[in-house]
Amino acid sequence: MNIPFILDLAIGLIFVYLILSLLASEIQELITTLLQWRADHLKKSIEVMVGGTKESEESRKARLLANALYAHPLIKDLNQEAKGALAQGFRTISSGLLKIYQKMTHTENVFGENEGGPSYIRPDFFAVTLMDILGVDKISHALSIARVEKFKQEQLKELFNLAQTASLSEVNTGIFNKELRECGQNFDELVTKYAQEEITLAMFVELMEERFGLFVDNFRLALAAEGEGESQEFLVERMSAIAKRIYGEAGKKVLLKNLKPEPREIMASLPRYREIYLEIQQTFEDKNSPAYQGIESAFKELEKVIDLLPESLKESLRVLAKRAQQKNEGVQDTLNTFQQEIETWFDRSMERSSGVYKRNARGIAIIIGCLVAAIANADTIYIVSSLSKDPVLRATVTQNAQSIVNAQPIRDPRELEGVKAELRESLQDISLPIGWSEATVREQRIQNRQWPIPFVKQLAGWLISGIAISMGSSFWFDLMGKIVNVRNAGKGSDSRDDHSSRSV
Repeated sequence: MNIPFILDLAIGLIFVYLILSLLASEIQELITTLLQWRADHLKKSIEVMVGGTKESEESRKARLLANALYAHPLIKDLNQEAKGALAQGFRTISSGLLKIYQKMTHTENVFGENEGGPSYIRPDFFAVTLMDILGVDKISHALSIARVEKFKQEQLKELFNLAQTASLSEVNTGIFNKELRECGQNFDELVTKYAQEEITLAMFVELMEERFGLFVDNFRLALAAEGEGESQEFLVERMSAIAKRIYGEAGKKVLLKNLKPEPREIMASLPRYREIYLEIQQTFEDKNSPAYQGIESAFKELEKVIDLLPESLKESLRVLAKRAQQKNEGVQDTLNTFQQEIETWFDRSMERSSGVYKRNARGIAIIIGCLVAAIANADTIYIVSSLSKDPVLRATVTQNAQSIVNAQPIRDPRELEGVKAELRESLQDISLPIGWSEATVREQRIQNRQWPIPFVKQLAGWLISGIAISMGSSFWFDLMGKIVNVRNAGKGSDSRDDHSSRSV
């Protein structure tokens, strides 16, 4: 038994595996599409990611939260249905088959009232959707409004106490109170604009500095008009020192950081949101102000979703928020960093989920491969025996394999559309040792008699073929190309050796 014989035998066997693996791949892809295995696995993976694997109240919350995620327009729009009568008809058939499968296997529809869901979700889509459902931006803005209101009150109170310690005259006290009321009204307007998101936090601080400076200047001018400006100049200097302390370069950074809640603070507020809401209520004197109304609206929305959050998700979000804060010491981009951390968490979770899906798919592939081998009567032991005894069959298969490899260069073995056409043409000229023809069955019976237990040889051959078929068409096409190249290289070497010997 020489090497060319072994290579031809291997090429013939691989040729059979390639044909059957293409068929098995198509069957598995069809089943995967009809039963929506990818979409089903993705939805369950998200439920496990946010709620854990144990069946409990936490898993129920995880399922409700996952349903809320899938009902969000950003994710719901990913599952776009094809238009047209033909597409709708196929959709109806596949939905009917899916319902029959669920009844037979006693499984529930993980998509709830919907018939299906997306088979892939981008990490940024998931992160934005989760943050929107949790109302992270709204909670952050609501907490920031409360801090802004408290900062405004403390600033006005500090100015009022400063005037009390200065022992102003009755006239100057009246001037001061008048200017302070106007300053307070300006401050209130800025808080309202920030609450209604007409200005950013940075703009709010800049305008507060401007209003504070205007208050100091107006008070100085008013004192000068009364002829007592010099005697009260120390009070103006004290107020200027306060403005420098609060609105100086270093003070602004601290102020912005204190007024904008960090993601870690937002996540920590979720379990005790009612207590925080009561504290905020005590902060506002005017319950009818737009600022307070915005906070009340945000906490009412939070109350709707707070019961959907499993404890494991709260803990995960707290860890991610802490990591985001450690990575980014700035103010404006902290929530963006938090979103990126959620994206990374989702991406890594889906990588693990993909590994589980591939293992499950491999098991299904083996089952389908064994069924295809049995239905096609692809007995590896009999195929090897037939190829070794029939040189014409072996040469024909090798020649067709050669033409297929030459016509379809191995750039990406996953793109096998061209190979299917070549294989169909090749099968018209080759009578492969598979199937249930009378001659094939008779030869197999003869070989089965040589084994102690009847049909064990055939069952073993089907099992070997099934495992081989489950390896996939791309694997066998790639391997066939390599062996054909090795065979051709061997032929070239032999021909050169023969030519050298003739020359001598």
